[in-house]
Amino acid sequence: MCIEEVGISAIQIFAILNPISVIPIFLSLTEGRDEGEVRRIVGVVSVAIFIMMSIFSLAGELILKLMGISVRGLKIGGGAILMVLAVDMLQGMPRTKSVEEEELAIVPLSTPLLVGPGTMTTILLLSNKYSGTYGYLCSSLILTLASALVTVASYLILRNSGKLRKVLGVNGLRGLGRFMAIIVAATAADMISSSILDFIKS
Repeated sequence: MCIEEVGISAIQIFAILNPISVIPIFLSLTEGRDEGEVRRIVGVVSVAIFIMMSIFSLAGELILKLMGISVRGLKIGGGAILMVLAVDMLQGMPRTKSVEEEELAIVPLSTPLLVGPGTMTTILLLSNKYSGTYGYLCSSLILTLASALVTVASYLILRNSGKLRKVLGVNGLRGLGRFMAIIVAATAADMISSSILDFIKS
């Protein structure tokens, strides 16, 4: 297993998870709550997103087989979803239409705001890619480690969201969120183009 694959996977997953874009919603949902409660919410969110990402990391191939989905089809469909997501992010649109207060740590923070269709699609594609190169066990380990890194980064960002808002300001947060959107759009374009090339070659 290469450390490089873990790092690259973590960057791709982090860009699509994009916890920076969730900061404004997170702050509004936790406004007025004491420090201890906010800390617990962040802890629950971190555990939840790691579990969800790990499930897709460990059972990615099985999920594809059970659903009868080809890798080529998943790339095109997933790429389209990611491209729409990237456009929404660039326009500053929320990634969910409504925000419910009840059990906010799981819904909407953990999903769909953080682990949504884009994140799931990316992990499934990476799982298939690494399984073909390194085998199932190594692929699962790569993606689990990448998911752990993304979880730690997301925890630190949400835990210090108040400080980040003071340092970067609203415009700074928007700028970082839109930079992540560009990475997501590039990933989507690569997925779609590679699947088309595969189709031509076959």
